[in-house]
Amino acid sequence: MTKTKTTTTTTVKTLSERQRWLMVTIVLSAVVGIFIHFLRSNNIEGSALLYIGVPVIIALAFAHTSKAKSVTGSTLKAITFIILMSGPLLQEGFICMIMAAPIFYIIGAMVTLPFDYYRKKKADKNRSSTLKVMIIPALLLFLSTEGVIDELSFDRHNTVEYTQLIDGSVDAIKEKLAGDRFIRRPESTFARLFPRPDIILANGIDAGDLHSVEIDYVKWIYWNKRTGKTQFKIIDHQKNRITFAPIMDSSYLSTYLTWGESAVIFVPLTENTTRVTWRINFTRDIDPAWYVQPLQQYAATLLAKELVLSLQ
Repeated sequence: MTKTKTTTTTTVKTLSERQRWLMVTIVLSAVVGIFIHFLRSNNIEGSALLYIGVPVIIALAFAHTSKAKSVTGSTLKAITFIILMSGPLLQEGFICMIMAAPIFYIIGAMVTLPFDYYRKKKADKNRSSTLKVMIIPALLLFLSTEGVIDELSFDRHNTVEYTQLIDGSVDAIKEKLAGDRFIRRPESTFARLFPRPDIILANGIDAGDLHSVEIDYVKWIYWNKRTGKTQFKIIDHQKNRITFAPIMDSSYLSTYLTWGESAVIFVPLTENTTRVTWRINFTRDIDPAWYVQPLQQYAATLLAKELVLSLQ
């Protein structure tokens, strides 16, 4: 009697690359949310750990899990997904997403491009190649410590100014400065992305007088409008110079910077022509400096321009 041997074949269903990408992205979204909560709990959400550390973690996760032809492509798609998800999940505003996107993409590409290069060269299993692709992530992780403690931070103080000739005497321009005035909508698209002053309520220009700046911010471009107030007190009034000092700030801008003293400088050129300079001091409160500082300096310069033009 002959026994018949029965062979049972088990079929293991593997995930497609799209399913793998979606699964890793969802898990990373949760991890990023927990990580940001940790940063906020320790008052270091403005450090480079957020803007450099997070994209490095995302990029390394895909570099070691993705089987797609381009690790960089998978990573940048995942970063886009996570940035868009950060709004409803983390209650971040549109400006946060706009500011985060470029540096997230830059860091993500810097980490993953070497992986793609060595994968094409079929050298990704070579030990020396593995060490080479980890040099950039290691360096970036070190740079992500900026802002965690003061010793790892660069100079945060900034001074910007804008100068323009205005028709009118110094006294006539001071009279405008002493009263309420609207701030026009900026022409720059970049400036419109940021919270901006809408109206200035002033009660004079003598030492001790207060100027309140109402600052509007539409969190989601067209809805969820927030209005805050920054209040300045005149601490010095000279013939050709008036100096303000901040005494409170409830605007959304306080998330990113701290105002310092501001000054309006008048240089009479003729009887009815005055060169007006508005100088603004502020402290940058988020990192990294190489990315954030130029953006804030540019935005503050545009603000100084609108303040000068409000005196025309």
